[in-house]
Amino acid sequence: MVKNFDKLLQKKCRSLKSPNHPLIINIVPMQDTLISSTCTDDQWDLPYVVHLWPSVILRNLLPYQIAYSLEGYSTTYNTLEDGCSAQIHNALLDQSKLELHLLNYLDKDWTTEYYIQSNQQEISFITFSCISDLDRSDLDIAMHVTYATGQVIIAIHSPYWMVNKTGRMLQYKADGIHRKHPPDYKLPLLFSFQPKHFYHDNKVQLMVTDSELSDHFSLDTVGSHGFVKCKSPKKEYRVGVTIHNSSFNITRIVTFTPFLMITNRSTHALEVAEEGNENWIPILFQQCTPYWPENNESKLQVRVKDSDIPPKIIQLDKQENCLLLHLDNKLGGMVVDITLAEHSTTITFSNYHDGAAPFLIINHTKEEVIEYGQSSLCVMEETLEPNKAVLYTWADPIGSRRLKWKCGKSSEEITQKDDLMKPIQVGTKHIYIVSFFEGLQRIILFTEDEKVFKMTYESEKVELAEQEIIVSLQDVGISLVNNYLKQEIVYIGITSSDVIWETKPKKKSRWRPLSVKQTDKLEKEFIEYCGNSPTENKVVELDDNVPVCLTPTGNDMKILQPYEVPVRRSFLPALKVQYSTSEHQSSFRVQIYRIQIQNQIPGAIFPFVFYPIKPPKSVSLDSEPKPFTDVSIVMRTAGHSQISRIKYFKVLIQEMDLRLDLGFLYALSDFFILVDELPKGQEVELFKKDVESAQEELKNAVSTDTSQISLYEYFHISPIKLHLSFSLSTGGEESNRDEKHKELIPVQSLNLLLKSIGATLTDVQDVVLKLAFFELNYHFCTTQQLQWAVIMHYSKQAIKQMYVLVLGLDVLGNPFGFIRDLSEGVEALFYEPYQGAIQGPEEFIEGMALGLKALVGGAVGGLAGAASRITGAMAKGVAAITMDEDYQQKRREAMNKQPAGLKEGFTRGGKGLVSGFVSGITGIVTKPIRGAQKEGAAGFFKGVGKGLVGAVARPTGGIIDMASSTFQGIKRATNASEDVISLRPPRFFGDDGVIRPYRLRDGAGSQMLQNIENGRFAKLRYFTHAMVNNTDLLMVTKSGILFVTRGTFGQLTCEWQYTYDEFTKKPFIVEGRRLRIEAKERVKSVFHAKEFGKIINFKTPDDAKWILSKLEEVRENQPNL
Repeated sequence: MVKNFDKLLQKKCRSLKSPNHPLIINIVPMQDTLISSTCTDDQWDLPYVVHLWPSVILRNLLPYQIAYSLEGYSTTYNTLEDGCSAQIHNALLDQSKLELHLLNYLDKDWTTEYYIQSNQQEISFITFSCISDLDRSDLDIAMHVTYATGQVIIAIHSPYWMVNKTGRMLQYKADGIHRKHPPDYKLPLLFSFQPKHFYHDNKVQLMVTDSELSDHFSLDTVGSHGFVKCKSPKKEYRVGVTIHNSSFNITRIVTFTPFLMITNRSTHALEVAEEGNENWIPILFQQCTPYWPENNESKLQVRVKDSDIPPKIIQLDKQENCLLLHLDNKLGGMVVDITLAEHSTTITFSNYHDGAAPFLIINHTKEEVIEYGQSSLCVMEETLEPNKAVLYTWADPIGSRRLKWKCGKSSEEITQKDDLMKPIQVGTKHIYIVSFFEGLQRIILFTEDEKVFKMTYESEKVELAEQEIIVSLQDVGISLVNNYLKQEIVYIGITSSDVIWETKPKKKSRWRPLSVKQTDKLEKEFIEYCGNSPTENKVVELDDNVPVCLTPTGNDMKILQPYEVPVRRSFLPALKVQYSTSEHQSSFRVQIYRIQIQNQIPGAIFPFVFYPIKPPKSVSLDSEPKPFTDVSIVMRTAGHSQISRIKYFKVLIQEMDLRLDLGFLYALSDFFILVDELPKGQEVELFKKDVESAQEELKNAVSTDTSQISLYEYFHISPIKLHLSFSLSTGGEESNRDEKHKELIPVQSLNLLLKSIGATLTDVQDVVLKLAFFELNYHFCTTQQLQWAVIMHYSKQAIKQMYVLVLGLDVLGNPFGFIRDLSEGVEALFYEPYQGAIQGPEEFIEGMALGLKALVGGAVGGLAGAASRITGAMAKGVAAITMDEDYQQKRREAMNKQPAGLKEGFTRGGKGLVSGFVSGITGIVTKPIRGAQKEGAAGFFKGVGKGLVGAVARPTGGIIDMASSTFQGIKRATNASEDVISLRPPRFFGDDGVIRPYRLRDGAGSQMLQNIENGRFAKLRYFTHAMVNNTDLLMVTKSGILFVTRGTFGQLTCEWQYTYDEFTKKPFIVEGRRLRIEAKERVKSVFHAKEFGKIINFKTPDDAKWILSKLEEVRENQPNL
């Protein structure tokens, strides 16, 4: 077992009674990773876990029972329940055959045979047959086969479950075959395209009852919603289509519902009919009834059954939130809600509740009669006597939503959204009109009592805060460290802004930031002023005729003209939370200036996982710095009620970039110890839920929420613009590991889903998702309803855009990025002038200039960006041909560092070209030697092959990388955006693995050691380092010292090095700051003199003493010194 760990050992256990039917056990010994780290290096002492597996596991992922039997072993059949698994202990690959029966599907039994084979396709098909008295029917069922170490898992499933909730006969046409779906069949219909058409031409047409076929549509867009039209001679059927993924990922659940559904939650028996039609349809209590109109009219008549009240007409194509229908004094009123969605329109009738009426009108006068009515009607409908009150709703539900009132000679119109507080003159008297909320009810009060008016006015007016709490944090950092691997995975930084300058125009006002343009100018002047160690004040010009007085201490600075205004130098905090409250009002604000998530794994594909993208120059120059996220909420009490009344709720989120790679996701999974597989019981439970949801009645599908209702007068979440990149490469050391053969469950699920529809998961490069804003105005809903609406709003858009932007999954670059860059340039031209015009004529001209620059940058940069991505993808493929992980890793790290401009792009490309040629030629010699050292003779011949291939592939890759770097340089030269700057280098771990407080010197030094000469010294163990001057440094490792120089473009080169074995005596200091290293004799070349050591000139004696003490410390711990 020790020699064969992680490998399969198959044993046969023969029975004495039936020796021809052995029990087969697959044995897989695996090293116990939990305990082995505490054991010795002797391989015989390592603990092992021995796994015993059956040879085959059969999973039934159909919503029907299956009976199975292994041919030649038994004549009896075992029944496998839906969603369950069974172990088959006697099966042999390429020898055994299963006999399968699908039970009671469409009230028939179906049979087939399946040969258990090795090297089977991941998804294949078998055909079940049913022979009846009349004919033979065939059914295609899919088999998903997984070959794991020790077992084969065979999952029987159908690619699609079709769920019919329309109450009509449906037919699906695909591959020239019609498949009928009866209206009363509650279980899912098993559907599949024919195997030869499964991965292409896989679209379906729908037929409802006697209609014609619909247009073709896809069943694979999981998470999307919509409707299809089926025309018939009498009417047009509109059917809602919802596509969900099953809990086990390889089946899509396609649900068909009526587009129009009417739910009766009132206590009345109702009837509905199309406008102008007398065919009344009964809508029973607590029932959801499909509605199939004969015409495309969007109006519906509704009446109470057996009532003389004239029917009310409502509009079906308009969203309604709590529309009260007036019945009569006996029946009262009835509330209707109309919910519009992409795949359905739901009309819900319910009983009257408090606050359902648009207005409660109160006449608190002594003599005046109030006339009122709907403004769209010609005459006033009603009158209200003095000291009376009345609930009012619209006489015409599809008319205008404005109430017209008249008192004396005064008249006016008002809506539900209007807060009104004013006096009117009626004869010789003053009558006060107040419109306000009490709970969910809008009240219009007419009163002569000034005290009542003032009390109402006081509760509604804007109030100063009685208590205010402000919490701000300058910077927040979170580090995720895997201490078992001695590796920092993620650093999450919430950071403050750069220096800003603020003004305070009035004594009681808040400090307000100046624009970025003004801040940059003042900061430059202030730095120059402070650099001369000033003792007196200095006046500088901010703008024309706007002098600013600067002081040596930075206090009491001010703008002098046109009037004095205090000025201060400050910054915006990383996190700021404000809470204020008064008697009737409370407010809450959260501002997060910037969030940056860094991938700290060495050699990461994407070093920056998440960061905000700075706004266009037109916005940032002429406005103050904007936080990444800004949430502002204002709430008021609704009179004496506990109902929440949100006056203002706004969320602003800036543009952002998200970049993920598999190596990062693997590291996170290791950190959080994600469970590889769901427990078996939970798998079955989730499967049962899938079946239950498919069988759910239509009335239950339209859910209800009974939690507390709130009023949202204004609710707005800004558009979300997300740049998404994803790489299937792991990067870092993970590239060399074979043990990462298991994928993460989310990635595995996505891969499985894409494979099941004939697609593959590939790299995604800079795909832009633009999700439109979400807004509600004057809306009654519960918190749960609001959360669900927001989630659905953004998720639907994201899913649809991902399907549309599958073009962005192209392997050779992303040409869509070119189109996007061009469109951005054009949009900026039309957007920035208006932004500038708000500020004044000068800004308008500047905005025009910025717009033209953005247009040119978008056009040229877009072309260069697309070319860079295409050439980059080609070079990545050539690098993979070399089969050299080190070369691929170094190339990835080099290409991740974007050139600053055109010059650096050319320079870096030329360097890569030369490096490719040199390494390609030297690889012919070095690769066989390294291969022989690792794997002996076999490794030598592998190395010869790698060296010969690399001799061609590396120079070719260098040429393509040169083109890519040049294109990147062109794009950067035409692009005004700024680079993302690392918040801090990865954490350094000592040999003991102890997590200590972060030290910048250790982190930066360790990272520099990894980067010297493209990783030449990456295997050395870092100890410390010290800067000699601005460009040179002395690197101290556990085995020796290196003198390192930083080049023009940041490249690090080792000028000389010594190991501690070469030292002839202890280092010592001469002349205060000169460190002398004496070492063994070394001849550099024929033309150079002999060398006996080095002298290093540090800036200060303290630096020399400090590095000397570190050298003594590291040498003390060296063996044999």
